Amino acid sequence: MYHDRLTVSRQVPAKDQEGADCFAMEDVYADIPCKLSQYGKEMQGEQRDREYWLRTDLRVCLAPDYDIRPSDVLTITHEGQTFVLYAAQAFKYPTHQEISVRRDSEA
Repeated sequence: MYHDRLTVSRQVPAKDQEGADCFAMEDVYADIPCKLSQYGKEMQGEQRDREYWLRTDLRVCLAPDYDIRPSDVLTITHEGQTFVLYAAQAFKYPTHQEISVRRDSEA
């Protein structure tokens, strides 16, 4: 069932070159087996001043062992395509977890 692959990136506290506090993106999990699927909602679109904006809602399923947090950046490889998505709150079951993810783009 889990034929896709997932890398989870998260903002973590860090220090910049001058020693000041900042945040940096860090991979917390890499190459996790998962399943990316459509969420069943219609794709949303809107004409804006300079582009046509699209929003796609998808769902990721994976083992319940991983700590996926809201706003984590998920990079998913699915059937030769790469998706960069933002996680919502994980919904955990004893056998798996489901995470709603969203991608905003300009067309």
